[in-house]
Amino acid sequence: MTDINEDELRARFGALRNQDIRVEPEFRGMWNRAEMSTLADHRGARSNIRWVAVAAGVLIAAALVVGKARDLRKEQKTAVAASAISTWQSPTAGLLQPPTHDLLAPPPLLSSVFDGVVSPMLQLKTD
Repeated sequence: MTDINEDELRARFGALRNQDIRVEPEFRGMWNRAEMSTLADHRGARSNIRWVAVAAGVLIAAALVVGKARDLRKEQKTAVAASAISTWQSPTAGLLQPPTHDLLAPPPLLSSVFDGVVSPMLQLKTD
């Protein structure tokens, strides 16, 4: 390494300082360019915010329409299911009653032996 004395260091740093002063930009010009750049960025950001707001509105409207349609379909399905459940009959319900159930059933109260004979005859006369 070479030793550089203080005078030479001062001379070199002075030369660098003078060079920086010559190429130093004017402050007011830099300030104006920075302001213009910032304003342009804000204008772009505002238009981006508008587009984002419009897109969010469209998404919310679409979600509401889809949700409403899904609710209507669900109501229709539950109405059909409720009617189907109320009219459903077990396929094996007939197996639980023996075929002789009607023959072995007790007669209704205050009935007579002639009720079975007289009722069909009355029906024939009225037809």
